[in-house]
Amino acid sequence: MNAASTILFFLILPMTTLQDQDFDWLKGTWKLEEKNVFEVWRPDAENQNLSGRSFSLEGGDTTVTEIISIQFYDGSFHYIPDISGDQPPIDFKITSYDSNSFKAENHGHDFPKIIRYRYFKSGNVERIEATLEGNGETISYAFKKLK
Repeated sequence: MNAASTILFFLILPMTTLQDQDFDWLKGTWKLEEKNVFEVWRPDAENQNLSGRSFSLEGGDTTVTEIISIQFYDGSFHYIPDISGDQPPIDFKITSYDSNSFKAENHGHDFPKIIRYRYFKSGNVERIEATLEGNGETISYAFKKLK
């Protein structure tokens, strides 16, 4: 391949965006089973990032507990939660993903060190399981899709 061919190859090489990847299963509104806790996932206007919001409803009050994004940079996807409070967002690199799951890791973080999401569908019922892991502890959350 000569220099001109190499430059042309890189100019027509598509940029990786969420529309090119299979995170569609995560889009929508999810309710934690047994509780009024929700996650809502939507692509941004340019379809470059996927944005999530975790919140609870209690007595007519809405409390946002977490803003999350899935972004592509430095050659990888990243899961970036921003928990309510004074701490900065935390970057978890997505180390593996397929058409119904992903695994994000940050072994320098206290807890969790690993975050996993997995999608399941049985008939018309869609579910995701989110698992937080680290320091010998595992916490799982089961969500059912509302819309």
